[in-house]
This record gives sequence, C-alpha cells and structure tokens, in this order.
Amino acid sequence: MLKLNHSSQFDNRGWYIFPVLALQLTLAILVNSFFWPWLILLALLVLTVWQNQRYFVLLEIFILIGVGFYLGQKPQLTLPHNKEIIVYPDQIKQKPGWISGTGTLSNGQKVLFGSPLTKKKNIPAQVLKIKGDWQWQRIAPATNQGEFDFRKYYQQQNIYYRATASQMTITPLLPQKSLRAYLHLLRYCWLQSFQQLPHWLKINACSLLLGDFDTSEVDLRAGLTNLGIIHIFSISGLHVYLLVRILIKLTSFLRIPEESVQLVLFFLLPMFAVIAGSGVGVWRACGLQMVQIIQSHFHWQISRHDRFALVLLGQTLFEPYVLFSLAGQLSYLLSYGLIIIQVNKAWQRSLLINFLSAPVLIFHTYSFGWLTFAANIFLTPLFEHLIIPLTFLSLLIKKSTQLLQILERFFDIIYAPVTALADCHKTQLIVGHLPVMVAMIFVVITLIAVSSSSHSHSKYWYTLLLLGYCLVMVGNHFPSTGQVTLIDIGQGDSILLTTPFRRKTCLIDTGGKLRFGRYHSSSNRVEQITIPYLKYQGINHLDYVFLSHQDADHIGDLQVLLKKFPVRRVCFADGMQNNAAVNRQLNPFKKRVQFCRLHLNDEIIITPQFKIKVLWPRHLSTGTNEDSLSLLVTIQNIKWLFTGDLNQANELKLFKRPCLIDFFKAGHHGSKTASNPQFLKMIQPKLVLISAGRHNRYGHPSPETMATLKKLQIKALSTAEHGMLTWRYSNWHKPQWQLFSKEKIK
Repeated sequence: MLKLNHSSQFDNRGWYIFPVLALQLTLAILVNSFFWPWLILLALLVLTVWQNQRYFVLLEIFILIGVGFYLGQKPQLTLPHNKEIIVYPDQIKQKPGWISGTGTLSNGQKVLFGSPLTKKKNIPAQVLKIKGDWQWQRIAPATNQGEFDFRKYYQQQNIYYRATASQMTITPLLPQKSLRAYLHLLRYCWLQSFQQLPHWLKINACSLLLGDFDTSEVDLRAGLTNLGIIHIFSISGLHVYLLVRILIKLTSFLRIPEESVQLVLFFLLPMFAVIAGSGVGVWRACGLQMVQIIQSHFHWQISRHDRFALVLLGQTLFEPYVLFSLAGQLSYLLSYGLIIIQVNKAWQRSLLINFLSAPVLIFHTYSFGWLTFAANIFLTPLFEHLIIPLTFLSLLIKKSTQLLQILERFFDIIYAPVTALADCHKTQLIVGHLPVMVAMIFVVITLIAVSSSSHSHSKYWYTLLLLGYCLVMVGNHFPSTGQVTLIDIGQGDSILLTTPFRRKTCLIDTGGKLRFGRYHSSSNRVEQITIPYLKYQGINHLDYVFLSHQDADHIGDLQVLLKKFPVRRVCFADGMQNNAAVNRQLNPFKKRVQFCRLHLNDEIIITPQFKIKVLWPRHLSTGTNEDSLSLLVTIQNIKWLFTGDLNQANELKLFKRPCLIDFFKAGHHGSKTASNPQFLKMIQPKLVLISAGRHNRYGHPSPETMATLKKLQIKALSTAEHGMLTWRYSNWHKPQWQLFSKEKIK
C-alpha cells in the first residue's frame, strides 16, 4: 500500500485521506442522533472516488467503514462497585481542599475520582492503589445550550463514571515492570523536578514539554485564549520537531550515522509522546516523524497528503474520536493547512492558517479573537525560536539561580501583556452558534481558498466565506424570536429575557455557588454556563441585570459577570446598595456600569410590548429574602412573575386583588417557605417554573409545594428535571416552550 511510484494509479496529492475521512464519517453516523447529513457526506465521498475510478481506494473505504462500525460500538455500561482504583502518580492533581485524578479499575475500565483533602499528600513515585468509600455515578451531561459537555468529552476517552469519597487512602502497588508504567513514573519525577523552577519557567517546562498546564493559571489561559494561541501550549507539538532537529544536528556534528539516529528516534518518539502527556498534537507530530523515518529507510515515495492520512488513520485506531474534539480538529486541520498552503512568506502562511482555524474556533467557542492574526504572526515564531529553546535551556542551568532569574524576568516581560488581556472581552468578536454542517462547509470553502491563494479566483472563495460569516452573524445578532430562559445553573436563579430583532437583553440574577465544607472551587457558573450561553445566542452585552437579593445562589457570581462580560445597567431595590456583601461586588465597577435603584411601582419599558414593573419591596431593601425584588414582566400581553426568595407572608401583599399570571417562577426554588396556596389561587398561573439543583441538600422543590401544585392542578417544569427551560415568542408564531431534555435528566 505504501510503495508508490509515478506509474501508480495514485497521483502526488494522494488519495488515502478519503478512506480515513470515511472512517470518521462512519463514527459520526453512529454517535449523532441526526445521522442523515453525515450519511449524505459519506455517500458524496464514495461517489467522488468512484467517478475518479480509484477502485482500490474505494475498497479501502469499505474496509474502514467496517472498522468504524467496530470502533463505534457502544459499551454495555454497568455501575462500578470497586473499592480500589489503580493510578499512575502523574495522573493525580491536588488543589487546596481537594484531590482528584484519572485511574483504572481491575478490569481496565478508566474512571475519574475525587475526594476532600485536609492537607497536601506526598505522592510516591510508584504505581498507586487508591481505596475509598466510593460513591459511583455517571458523569453529568450538559444541561444548557452552549455549555461544555463533560459527559461527551470523557466518553470520547472511554471514561463514563466518576467516583467520589469522603476519605481515601493511597498505597503503593507491587512494582510494575511495564514500559508504560516506567514512562509515567519518569514523567512524574520530571514534573516534580520542574516544581523547583521559578514561576514562568515552571509553567513553560510543565506545559510545553510535558503537556501539564496548571489549571490555577486562570489569567494566562484566558489571555492565551483571547489571543487565539492557546493551541501552542496544548496541541501544537512544536517541541517535537525542535527536539528532532537538535538531535539530528548534534549527532551529525558527532558524525553518528544518520540511519542509526533515525532507528533510535523511531523507538524513542512513542515513549516521548507518553512522557509529553499523550496530547493530540504530540502524537500527531511524533507519528509524522515516524512515517518519514519509515519512508526514508525503505525509500518509499509517499506524498505529504498520504503521510498525513496514515498518521490520522493510526491515531484514529487508538483514539476513534480524535477529530471530535477541539484539540483534535485544530491539530489536524492546521497541520493539513501547512501541507496545502503554497506561499513563501511566513506571515502570509500564518495569516492563512488563522483563516483556517476560524470556523473550528467559532463552532466551539461562538467567538473569534480579532487579535489572533497578529498574535500568531508575532508570537508563534517567538515560541518556536525563543521560548521553547529557552525552556530547554532553563532545565540545563537549573542550579544557576542568577541565570534562572534573568530568564524569569524575560518571561515576565513576555507574559505580562498576555495576562493583561485575560478579562479583555473587547478582543473577542462574538459570532454566535454555528451549526455543525455550516461549520463543515466553511472549513471546506476555507481549505479551497487558502490552497488557491496564489490564483486569481481565490478572491471568489474569500468573498463567499465573508458573506457566509456575515449571514451567520446577522441571524444570531438579530433573531426573529425573543425568549425567556431559565438557565440551569444548579441550585440558584438566573433568568434571561430578550426581545426579537434589535435585541434587548435582561438577566434576572446571576446564580452562584453556596460554600460548604473546606473545598472552595475556583470555577463558577457564570463562566461555565451563563457566558457561553450568551455567546451561543450571539449576545455581546447585557442591557439590564436585575438583582433580587443578597443570597449567593442568586448574585454570588455577579462580580465575575461584571468582570468578564459587558453589562450596561445593574438594577436593584433601593437600599440594597448599603448591604456590605452587595456593595463589595458592585463597588469595583461603579465607573463602568450604571447602577439603577428601583422603587415600588417603577416601570421599565424595554419595548412597547415588553415592560417590567416593580411589585416589591415597599420599603428600603436590606437584601434579605423578605425584601426580594419582585418583578411583573409583560411580554405581548403574557404576564410573568418573578419573586426571588420572597416568603409566603409577603407574597400575599403583592396584589390587592386577584391578578391572573400566565407563568410564575416559583419563589425560593420551590421551598415550602414560598408559593402560598392562597397566593397561587389568587394569581392562577398556567405554569409554574422551578429553578433548583439536582440532588440539592435542601430537598427543593419541597414535597409540600409539589403537593399544593398538584392539588390546584397547576402544571410545573423544573430545571432539575429538564435542564434549561426556554419560552420563545415572535410576531408571527404562537409562543412555544423548549425543554433542553424532553426526558427527565437523571
């Protein structure tokens, strides 16, 4: 298969990529509920090969389709009951108050685990056995649009279950003599050794060389993401090529035969890939080097396209869903771009590569950094020719404190502007949701455009691409429908209200985590759920944010929202600004955001058909449940009532006479302290909405409240059961409800 020549039926551009694409399309058919588009693409691919009379390639396509059906078989899942997990030490992560990692069970099944941590543990450089009173559960799926789906992400790595324990014990296992165990232990020893380096040098060594990016470096990661160069740290594999070049030059200087060096490299590269973290880019780079070594040794004539296809095929056999992740898509797409882009100047090549990455980044992040082009032109060569070599140098001069400090100051200068961009949302162009098939069309058009950049007709493809992006942005930024959405943020409230066309946006509460126990996670619902959903919708700012009261599950993430996303006005009941907890969140943004103090009967007219009226409190607010800001929202004569955590006694004071409400967001997450039966009879809602967390410690919604609703024959929907709840309306169609999950989420 590999021995090609000019008389072969294959041309220099290669056709082996077609069978590999057929394999990936087969996997897409198996894992997607809407499989028809993927089936049509597969049929078009087969038809193309048939029309070009590439019958041997056609045979390979059918063989790999069969392989795809084998790789895509869903396993029979059973809840584990094991008490022991086998772990390599480099797979364990420790944070203040929490320890977690990835391990395997006795049957080879991969799992996640985590447990509280009172003090940092000393992890020995041995294969470990971890015991605990494990509570097993399926990894939770995404329950909101735009939210990162951890279940899908881990399923692609054959990880389906997560175990948590109140306490656990770590003991060394019997000595493991396998090569894989040795490599993991070596990686762990190097990671521990790198901890002695100064801050930036440690980050460079751990992330660029060993694929271990410190998750606590939030500002650096955010800055790199905003600049569009995060892939350098995670998927590029640049250091592989650099190491190979250094080794070749060094052995050439020592006059060691090149064939011997290549033979050694062939066996060293897979081992290095494991030590370097087994990232997609590292395996791709190592794979390409190995194929080149084979080609050189046997004098095979293999085109660059075919080398690329063979490496992708090899990685797919071991990681079937390698192209289903952002890392895999970027790594292989940009690598393929370097093959097809025929320009001589480095800055032009970098510019075209960025065009190629745009549809993938927009599909996954709903935005694109306009600084990405400049950052890649200037910083990518900087990483390749300076930062990575200096990182290697820092390892050679570890004992020279003065030289290390000089290098550390140099990296201070480099990374200072990067971290300064961590919260700069102005660098991001929010595009909005890009359907998967539209994204694929954009990728194909971009591939055609960048591969024909030297031809006159390339302008046609760039124009078509620009027009496509403009249409997507117009559709997302000026939607024909408005909405009221209860965002599923767990135990808390966050409700988005928008208007159609020239969209106005309002957010009632931000949600936030209630703090229990020792472990306080640095993650928050706004960055994980709310902001991605806003970007998914194509929303680039919030016109109003309403604060109901002081509780953390309602406004705990307010400061994060104001820091990370443009907000024009924050509205709250007058007096709440004197609450110390609220003032701490608002005070840093008083020059950037307009604060609006609301009083009883105040009315905010968003549009003639969208009005908000203040029903409570009747006095200066102190921020308590009893003072919860209560709003009557009227949208196209449909009435909504939002009461925060207002108690039963004050619910009865909202209206002097019966007032029919169409949709009522249950007070206090369905607690028995709210939703007074007499009050429900007074407003007679058609539907009650409950925002509560799954398996929350309060038992919300309470059995008493649910019994009351059942007795009064009032239907109810809960975010705990269905995830995000969305009501859409327009000027032409009847309003309709959309449940993120039509079946109950377990």
